Order: sequence, then structure tokens, then C-alpha cells
Amino acid sequence: MKASTWERFDKAGTAVSLTCAVHCVAFPFLVGFAPLLAGSFLWGEAFEETMAACSLVIATPALARGYLRHRRPWVPLAFVVGIVFLLALRPFADGAAHFLFAACGGFALASGHLLNIRFCRTCPV
Repeated sequence: MKASTWERFDKAGTAVSLTCAVHCVAFPFLVGFAPLLAGSFLWGEAFEETMAACSLVIATPALARGYLRHRRPWVPLAFVVGIVFLLALRPFADGAAHFLFAACGGFALASGHLLNIRFCRTCPV
């Protein structure tokens, strides 16, 4: 069965959201390598902001379109939880909380995408 364009969009959103979450989980453990990573784009705040923005730009239309198709409330709930963590909590947190909130936001968005794929495949419409 050929995947629809929206399913591919959800898969891309899952990949970007998981990359964001894994980066935020791994980042505190990489602090010891700071001198080696200092010039790397992975170390900068611009990378973090770009990943969060890409996650949200992909999630918004994909999850909204999926919800309009299957009407399962878990998808918009995951989206709202992801937005709260990425936009409301992460920017104002310091230290480990910053990375924890970013990782939770990425995992919430990835969960929303995976649920969306599942619900769209089983939707009778």
C-alpha cells in the first residue's frame, strides 16, 4: 500500500520531533565534550531553535488535517502538550529543566504524529 502525502508528512514530523528530543536528552551528557563541540552547529542555540520550529511547522498542518479526518482527541492533546513544553516552558527554564522540557515537547509531538498515522490508517472515511 502506497503511503499518502500526509502520511509521509507525519513520518517526517516524527523524525524531526524525535531528533529534537534525542538531541535534548543527549545534550547534558555531552557537556564534557564541550571543547570538541564548541564550533559545531549541534552545540548552538540556533540548532535547538531551528529543530523546535521545524517540529512545529510540520506538526501543525499534519496533525490538524489528521484530526479533521479521524476526530480522535489524542492527537490534538499531544500537539498541545508539545506546544506547551516547547513554547511556554522551555524558553523560561534553566539548566536541566530546559533540556527536559524540550525533550518532553519533542516526544509529545512525535507521539502525536505516530498516533495520527495509526488513526488515519484505521479510519473508515
